[in-house]
Amino acid sequence: MLRRDRPRWRVVTIALLLCAWCVGGAAANQVAVPDLPARPGVPVEVAESLVAAFRAALVESGLRVSVAAIITPGIAGSLEVEFTRLIAELEGTQFAVSGEIVARSGAGGEPFVINILAVDVVRNRTSDLLSRPLAAATVARVANELAALVSAFVSAEIPLGDAGLFVSSEPRDAEVRLDGVPLGRTGSLDVVGLQPGRYELEVRREGYLPEIRFVELRARDTTFVHVTLTEVTGGSIRVTSTPTADVIVDGERVGRTPLTLSSLPGLRTVRLERPGFAPFESTEQVRNFRVTRTDVSLAPLHPTMLVWDTARPGLVVVDGTLRQDGYAEVGVGLVRIELRSAGNTRSFLRAIPALGVHVLDLASGEITPLAR
Repeated sequence: MLRRDRPRWRVVTIALLLCAWCVGGAAANQVAVPDLPARPGVPVEVAESLVAAFRAALVESGLRVSVAAIITPGIAGSLEVEFTRLIAELEGTQFAVSGEIVARSGAGGEPFVINILAVDVVRNRTSDLLSRPLAAATVARVANELAALVSAFVSAEIPLGDAGLFVSSEPRDAEVRLDGVPLGRTGSLDVVGLQPGRYELEVRREGYLPEIRFVELRARDTTFVHVTLTEVTGGSIRVTSTPTADVIVDGERVGRTPLTLSSLPGLRTVRLERPGFAPFESTEQVRNFRVTRTDVSLAPLHPTMLVWDTARPGLVVVDGTLRQDGYAEVGVGLVRIELRSAGNTRSFLRAIPALGVHVLDLASGEITPLAR
């Protein structure tokens, strides 16, 4: 990764500002949501109640919803970018979703899975495949979760500034995303001017495993990133969690969040585990050349907890007790913390200000609330 000053970010910044004028007649902040088809084995009433609750949750989040009554079930359930764009174009909206509700094979857990895809025809953006397990009793919760994901997709913006970023890839013509927001494709994307700071950069191309890394952008400087993609057969799963957790796919421990891994098409069981938190498990639908995204907020097992990164070297002692699982159950008030590493011991008092989960920074010793 190299850096040098380049003024071309100003050109791209202006272009990004101008693209807000290129609405082309589509209704901004409006989402077309057709009736999503129920595949064999799924009761029609489950699909109907899910779609109704999903539309209501989108409206509750502040979006306008078009029911897309003219859209046929074949197009509504396509989960293809071209057909989902067609839904938006036929309805005259900026955003649209396609999706399906399918029956799970095997016993145990929720009997159905809902998959949706969202597009933005104005800014030429596409979401990942959003997938959630579903049962008749969980329709309201799942509808709210999906609405929150679509609302976040609709409101995603690029923070423009004077920190330049230029991304290239091998092969070319790969999609570039920054904090989940598509910027363009390598080979045709010029230097992008952004606010200084730390970003998650993702480069993806159909038939290749997405490459994800973090970049630190500096004011009045340009960061150059070149990515070599790895060809794969099948799709991939992107798993993130708050806090970080171990990932088990189909019974095999594969790493720690955030994590992207390749997978053959089909249903995959994803389980997240971290001491001090309830385990999370879901069934995800993996499709060829698609990224299936799972974002999870783990539920704490105690009302007030202190957590830290177990990947960092050293030992943590809380109120005189050695803690080796990356967490300690604490109470509101002062706690004594010792950090031991390489023969060095730091000891200090820290205040737990309120109930909830708090993060201990092992480098600075500071405590902050866990962001969810």
